[in-house]
Amino acid sequence: MAPTSTSGTLPPQLLSVAPMMDWTDVHYRQLARLLSKNTWLYTEMVVDKTLIHNPDHDRFLWFPPEQHPVVCQLGGSDPASLAAAVKIVERYGYDEINLNCGCPSSRVAGAGCFGAALMLRPELVAACCQAMAEATSIPITVKCRLGVDDVDSYEELCHFIHTVAEGSPVRHFHMHSRKCLLKGLDPHQNRTIPPLKREWVFALKRDFPHLHFYLNGGVLGHVEAAEAIAHRTEGGGSIHGAMIGRAAYYQPWDCLSDVDLRLYGAETNAAISRRQVLEEYGRYGDSMVLEEYGRYGDSMVGRFMDNGKIRAPNVRTIVKPLLNMFHGEPGCKKWKQALDKALKSATSVSSVLQETLVHIPDRVLDAPPKVATAPVLAFEHWQSL
Repeated sequence: MAPTSTSGTLPPQLLSVAPMMDWTDVHYRQLARLLSKNTWLYTEMVVDKTLIHNPDHDRFLWFPPEQHPVVCQLGGSDPASLAAAVKIVERYGYDEINLNCGCPSSRVAGAGCFGAALMLRPELVAACCQAMAEATSIPITVKCRLGVDDVDSYEELCHFIHTVAEGSPVRHFHMHSRKCLLKGLDPHQNRTIPPLKREWVFALKRDFPHLHFYLNGGVLGHVEAAEAIAHRTEGGGSIHGAMIGRAAYYQPWDCLSDVDLRLYGAETNAAISRRQVLEEYGRYGDSMVLEEYGRYGDSMVGRFMDNGKIRAPNVRTIVKPLLNMFHGEPGCKKWKQALDKALKSATSVSSVLQETLVHIPDRVLDAPPKVATAPVLAFEHWQSL
């Protein structure tokens, strides 16, 4: 059974966690949601043909309803295949569906010409987005780079944006503010070597004031996000949000725990302390490793079937997103060592945490989120636009 979309108004997408292959799975997203109620979360990229040919859709798309707002990112380059995949995704109640036009991985760029390679074919991107939009009522968005290989001028970027926006209903673009080199650089190098050009993202908002742009690349937390949103273009407009990448995985507490209060203007943060977050995550983890239905009912059956029997996820897999919760804190190294030992025979997430958290000082476990004063409450700024 798939969750349905949240009722009521969704928060603005002031901050989101980028889709990251091998990182932003359902378990990481659960941790992120415990840290912030308002931050938008993205799935790992799901290839359209995987959904079409693999009947185990829950494996790729299922998520608990409290994870809203959540976006499914699709990879593909054939309009018909993407439309078919969108119809499958729609059943799960995602809040948006995003087309990947920015991934530099050779696994993507060389497989059917999608990911960042799609930026070389803007008319095809427009056709894909149009087909996706016709297949669902869920908003379709695009995540892309500033350019690819030698197609890297601002004029060529404007041509891409104009072509996609004129040829489809897409009005929201998430911009990784670097170009991409499909040959000669691996994915890690493509995230670090091409220089950031944030001014191009601000210029896009100036030149396409009717469209929404979101900054990705070098955004390490809500302070940088607020600064980017507060930046006024020459025409007086502002971008609508920012997207954090790997910083949200390597430093989840520092990146996300103070977002609701400081960025969204909430009265309190969802995260009171790391102890509270880990207790809640432990209950979630235990529900996922139960050998029977678990708290999500018969959705467990579809997600973890193996030769007709329910196959619970590995405790180590569920604990993986927690490994950086004490980044830079006293006791972190000893905790990780104890965690690795405990996981060899673990049967539940909460028991592992109870056994190992003795290595973390109470003052760290019970400390509230660090206060990092942003230059402006972005939610108040957003309301004024």
